[in-house]
Amino acid sequence: MNMGQKEINDYIDEILDASYDGILISDAKANVIKANRAYETLSGIKKKEIVGKNLKDMIDKNILKRAVVFEVTKTKIPTTMVHSYSRTGRSAMVTGSPVFDEKGKMIYVVANFRDITEITKMNQLLGYANILEAEDETLYLKPDLVDEPDYGILVRNKKMNECLQVALRIAQYDVNVLLLGESGVGKTKLSEIIHKASSRANKPFISINCGAIPENLLESELFGYEKGAFSGASEKGKLGQFELADGGTLVLDEICELLPSLQVKLLKVIDEKKILKIGGSIHKKVDVRIIAATNKNLKEMVEQHLFREDLYFRLNVASIKIPPLRERRDEIPFLIKHFFELSNKMFGTRKIPDRDLQRKLTMLDYPGNVRELKNLIERLIVMSPHDIIKAEGFNEVVLNEEQVFDFNFCENCSLQEYLEEFEKKVLLKTLKEEKKISGVAKRLAVSNATLWRKLKKYGFQSFYTARGGH
Repeated sequence: MNMGQKEINDYIDEILDASYDGILISDAKANVIKANRAYETLSGIKKKEIVGKNLKDMIDKNILKRAVVFEVTKTKIPTTMVHSYSRTGRSAMVTGSPVFDEKGKMIYVVANFRDITEITKMNQLLGYANILEAEDETLYLKPDLVDEPDYGILVRNKKMNECLQVALRIAQYDVNVLLLGESGVGKTKLSEIIHKASSRANKPFISINCGAIPENLLESELFGYEKGAFSGASEKGKLGQFELADGGTLVLDEICELLPSLQVKLLKVIDEKKILKIGGSIHKKVDVRIIAATNKNLKEMVEQHLFREDLYFRLNVASIKIPPLRERRDEIPFLIKHFFELSNKMFGTRKIPDRDLQRKLTMLDYPGNVRELKNLIERLIVMSPHDIIKAEGFNEVVLNEEQVFDFNFCENCSLQEYLEEFEKKVLLKTLKEEKKISGVAKRLAVSNATLWRKLKKYGFQSFYTARGGH
């Protein structure tokens, strides 16, 4: 039987009211169209007060403090915020998602409200800093809170959000991308976002580290080989990464490590969109988007004739420079909480940092960036015997230089990098053994001022203050 518009609306209302989470739907101008019963209970605001009203008016009248809708209309991406409601005293994690018409114009915003009042209270009882109640900030794309699209990245910093916006914008254009940034800042994660947000999202996504594969094997890894191409070759031949990524995205991490001969071959593939396998005679067409990533200055390498200028320009159609973690320190508390949750889930533990340890972790500079923070938290959970990890436990784990800094030779390390690595080990060992900073300075035959500069350089000053050193 055919239903009228009123009956359809009634059914929609019943469906929305069946949701455990609060739901609010507005148009692109922030005029509220629907709100469900769970939203009323959570916020204390009745449907008749808000449906048909503009959210700006609600804020002007102090009925609401803020609305995720305005951030979504500005960024046009899913956005997560924390809202608190004076009428009920409750807090909610609110995720707003844009809805577009067939022409790509945003027409609605659907906001989902998850009650986190008890979670927030529990975090406070357990010793977590109250990082979820930052009313003046926005949690962009918080992992496991945003499902569509599931980018899986936590952004809490203006510079990093700008990188994300550029990545999402670039994703819409089928061009090669160059990602720049220190090791561990998240270049691979941003590559995944570009792929997922592009028209190639349902095609292969393959990442290869050009510096991790022996030079004599890298060519066959990239382009494949025909059967019998060389002694020891598989009788079936081998598909290269370009063939495997056909139609999708290929990430070339540490692109700076490519040999000149392979740079020439890669340039030819970009220009002709064809590959030639080792031992082959027939060129095969491939349709691959290349995302190149490096922690080195490619422009300087071009000037030093270490990297081909023509290849640099082919790869650098669009580029993004990701800031190091020390320049987005406001993200660190959220990353700490996120990595503790992930690691506890992975190891089947329930360990958390106390407030002093949170402050200490937030103060560090993390030369290894997000990767270093993640590994440090995993090590703390594995090595600490107690469920609440204190600052002293941090010192016991991190000041063991054999666990943190393993002095290994590598092909690409400069003399300065080796010296800094050794200096770190010496500082850590002496810090572990001496109770006072004057004692450390005396043993190392340096002034207190020089020693303190060294501690700040490597982010070790917080280790010492936690021990009450003077």
